[in-house]
Amino acid sequence: MKKYKTKIVLLALTAALFCGCEKELEIVNPNQLASEAYYTNQDQAIASVDAVYNALIIDGTFQRMTPAVNDSRSDEIRSRSPWAFLSQTANFTVPATDGAVGWCYEGYYVLINRANQALENVPNVEDVDSGLKDRLLGQAYFLRALAYFNLTNIFDNVPLLLTVPKSGDDFYPSNQDVTQEMIYAQVEADLIEAIAKLPVNYASVSGPDTGQVGRATKGAAQSLMGKLKLYQGLHDEALPYFQEVVNSQEYELSDNYGGLFSQDPGIEAANPGRIFWAEFTQSQNSDLNWGGDPNVNWRQFLAVSPTYSGADFYDYFPTQFLVDELSQERTVDDEIDPRFSATILSYQPDEGLTQAYGTDYFLDPNLFYIAKYTLANEGGDPFTSGINYHVIRFADVLLMYAECLANTGNIPLAAAQVQRVRDRANLPDREAEFAGYALPQFMEQLAHERLTELAIEGSRYQDLKRWGWLDDTNKLNELKAHDPEFNTFVPNRKYQPIVQEELDRNPNMVGNAANQG
Repeated sequence: MKKYKTKIVLLALTAALFCGCEKELEIVNPNQLASEAYYTNQDQAIASVDAVYNALIIDGTFQRMTPAVNDSRSDEIRSRSPWAFLSQTANFTVPATDGAVGWCYEGYYVLINRANQALENVPNVEDVDSGLKDRLLGQAYFLRALAYFNLTNIFDNVPLLLTVPKSGDDFYPSNQDVTQEMIYAQVEADLIEAIAKLPVNYASVSGPDTGQVGRATKGAAQSLMGKLKLYQGLHDEALPYFQEVVNSQEYELSDNYGGLFSQDPGIEAANPGRIFWAEFTQSQNSDLNWGGDPNVNWRQFLAVSPTYSGADFYDYFPTQFLVDELSQERTVDDEIDPRFSATILSYQPDEGLTQAYGTDYFLDPNLFYIAKYTLANEGGDPFTSGINYHVIRFADVLLMYAECLANTGNIPLAAAQVQRVRDRANLPDREAEFAGYALPQFMEQLAHERLTELAIEGSRYQDLKRWGWLDDTNKLNELKAHDPEFNTFVPNRKYQPIVQEELDRNPNMVGNAANQG
């Protein structure tokens, strides 16, 4: 749905949601419509929801910072960045006084504020068909749920805002009594609404959204609900949501793993395993989409590409641990796992790996570089990278489904889901072997399978955290061996600190554990 990135929605949106304001100063921007003058027809109702999607592609969300914050703290990659924010995030020492800490925080509250505006105002637009109205509201609920899910997993106890600010006091929310359990409860409530209102797909709906792809679906909401339950250790409650998605016949694994990270629109569109994604383009417009209100000159590119690329900013490189994990098994044809070259760029003539960025290999042949979400396997200008960023994809759902099955006593069926993912990589059939594992051994294998399938996709650190590895001395020692950046991990640094600027300007805010040192 390229539409949601190019439509300019000139609403009176409060982008910097918590900035201080003076009640005496009211300046009217002649280039924006006030909310009371908007939401009068169907087109404006649709545009208000499109504006929420637009917040998925700014720097604080999926353009760069959400992937970087999650991947930095995993044992899959290491930072070599001269930018202190990236290097200190990677080694768990970033101070709250670093303003870049707030970019994710601000980005998600831009999304939440836009979702809140849609949820408050779309129900009152009279000339919108009830089916279309439900679909629009379902999308807004889903997007708000996604934003809060990510916010609490990055920052822990964040303010819970469910309405549009209407007075000066509303711009100074409190998080003092907010817990992650409360935020998760709100995410669940939003997803219940989303699941009830969203269609399985848009091929058969009637309205202006007929046939559109990229909008949130029932499968996306069910997947996120399952993930929400899984993150709370509620395997029995997560199971039916994943089961619904797996059995829906809406999704399948693409035969071409490398194509999952291509910027070719035709290859992207042909992927049957994408469930929800942030959509970028190869636009060469002049204004980079770091944030703020969209305009006709927005470029809309994926900034992860130059950030991770060994031929560009080169802020990260893969750990030897990740290289070894992806090298652990060969295909049934005795070839390198195809996920290796899609994830890691290297020079290995014996494996047929002699190209980089669309030309002969020109980097250090003795080093490994990141390929995934860069243009290492295609070539092109990284500052016009149009690779779509996967937020939810089918292989992840299958592996989360397997985790729930195993933890509710059905390891044989769990093993079948794992082998289904392995089959796409043409790896040996080990289903019977895995089916005979006890739960601890199966979970160790599942950790490997998730790493090799989902490496450098923002999942690994959250997996480590929810599995309790950061609280287990033996596991933490393993992580230190994988990635020396874990040598400076301390228990109160599981989350990013809340940026000091926010605490300074809002007397009702308190820091989280990471703000304590």
